[in-house]
Amino acid sequence: MRHKTIPHVKRVKARGNWYYYFDTGTKKDGKAVYKRLPDPASREFGGVYGALLGHRMRRTNLETLMTVSKLIELYEKSPVFNKLSAATRKSYAIHLRKIEHEMGKAPAAKVEPKDVTHLMDKLADQPGTANMCLAVIGTVYKWGRKRHHVPLTCEPTRDVERLEMGEHEPWPGHVLNAALASENARVRLATHLLYYTAQRIGDAVKLRWSDIRDGALSVQQQKTGKALRIPLHTALAAELEKTPRTGLMILSGVDGRPVGDQRVRAALKEHCAEFGLDLVPHGLRKNAVIALLEAGCSIAETASISGQTFQVVEYYAKLRDQGKLASAAVLKWQGNAS
Repeated sequence: MRHKTIPHVKRVKARGNWYYYFDTGTKKDGKAVYKRLPDPASREFGGVYGALLGHRMRRTNLETLMTVSKLIELYEKSPVFNKLSAATRKSYAIHLRKIEHEMGKAPAAKVEPKDVTHLMDKLADQPGTANMCLAVIGTVYKWGRKRHHVPLTCEPTRDVERLEMGEHEPWPGHVLNAALASENARVRLATHLLYYTAQRIGDAVKLRWSDIRDGALSVQQQKTGKALRIPLHTALAAELEKTPRTGLMILSGVDGRPVGDQRVRAALKEHCAEFGLDLVPHGLRKNAVIALLEAGCSIAETASISGQTFQVVEYYAKLRDQGKLASAAVLKWQGNAS
């Protein structure tokens, strides 16, 4: 039982004698850590107890001062954060602001898995965002533990499960064709760029007119760092030919300013909504990979355009139209027979 008159001290009776232990306020393997004390009646007790109490109070004060916001601030100043790619830092910053908004004032050392689970539940309608917040919290706390900003036992993401996410479905043919022929110039140009280059929207909006050389587009992928040279599809070349060069970027506004990925994303989602569908631009990347494969391109040839790994391209290959493949197979068969 805990001693009734001395704070943070418990006494244990063994073999007829009382022994006194100080609760340090720390834990190891989930169990409270205690330090043996001299008998309260001894001369040594006051000094030992005072020192232990001082350590505990200082630790408590530091933990209170180290809020989640402060931990995030320190992480964003660290060399570890600044070594990340520009695109990754931008993504982290967006999600760090969400985390700060929800739990920034909380003592960093007091955040528990139940708190992170609560955040995940609040973002349940945005599973991608929720999962990214989970990953970012885990990264920040892992860094914080190594720098001793939080206790080594502080793992708020432990056993917190990611939310299930739906696939980024390829666009149905009629929706894709309508976008390629849209009267909305932004929808039409963005769809041509995404579909005929098989790139992410973040890379597409950064394409410059100067990236077009000798009938090909030079692309530097932000996420992978890969440098690609993608020959212009005739349909893309025709669309670019009739596009006014109002700015440095291919996707520019009428005022010549760059158009961010969020504005392009919104325009494409609005186009899909006209067909009663909730689709995302990334689905066009699947459309492109599937089209390349159905055209008879090898896994390696397809990956040379999209910049994806062979494993990812092989996964996308499962989505090919069986009917088209069967028709092509029979034509080849008949050709060989003759």
